[in-house]
Amino acid sequence: MSLNSVMQTALSGMNAATTMVEVTANNVANLQTEGFKQSQVRLATLPSGGGQFPVGLGVIVTGIDLDASQGAIVSDEPLPLLALEGEGFFILEGEGGERQFTRGGQFSLNGNYELVTTGGDRVLGYGLDESGQIDRSQLMPLTIRLGSQAIGAGGHAATLNSYSIARSGRIVGRYSDGVSRTLGQLRLARFANTAGLTQQAGNKYQTTDASGPPSEVDPGEAGAGEVLDGATELSNVDLGRQLIELTLAGNMFRANAAVVRAADEMLGELFFPWRRY
Repeated sequence: MSLNSVMQTALSGMNAATTMVEVTANNVANLQTEGFKQSQVRLATLPSGGGQFPVGLGVIVTGIDLDASQGAIVSDEPLPLLALEGEGFFILEGEGGERQFTRGGQFSLNGNYELVTTGGDRVLGYGLDESGQIDRSQLMPLTIRLGSQAIGAGGHAATLNSYSIARSGRIVGRYSDGVSRTLGQLRLARFANTAGLTQQAGNKYQTTDASGPPSEVDPGEAGAGEVLDGATELSNVDLGRQLIELTLAGNMFRANAAVVRAADEMLGELFFPWRRY
């Protein structure tokens, strides 16, 4: 291996260490972000260039894996604050109609009575058909029209006063006539490889080839988690682990920087020997 190759190998280690620091910094910065999932850098050695005595040519970042393990759940405020206990993600629709996924349940009702995130993304699920039954033909924004009316017993109007969301994701409205009526069904997404999801702004994620397409299920079915109302899932960032990762990345950077300096000095000895005097 030439000295130039030595320097390139060491530089690859410095670049990998820099990526590790960036990912760790992002994890620590989101320590208090509800529903946030920490990530970890995946490294692999670069193959050797051949020869009689093949030597590796450094390291490369092969991916950044998402750790989707459960965060702690704490009781917080009344609806529409939600948390997921178990696997799965809430399904969102962005302003441009794109699908995104989140574990954060800081939801509210907008001016159109749609369940939305703090950023305005609409939460998707099943609505009702003309007969008042769950329409499972397609996902749509979940709408909860507080104050709206339905025909109650004896043909009298009944006003929607409040609602609740069961662990199964079923949205149930409570009307002024004392009758509870179904308003919709929350749906969740699961993935064959959750670690392959890519992180977007805040605590939202998008699919990749590595994650595979979403599999849509009702909460509590097919291995999916259940919905908890009036609760928040905290970040799953392990601060102690992140500090260790930061220390390791720093040591890795300094060690490779020392190799670069040593190689540079050796090159100077070879090509500029008069500098010794």
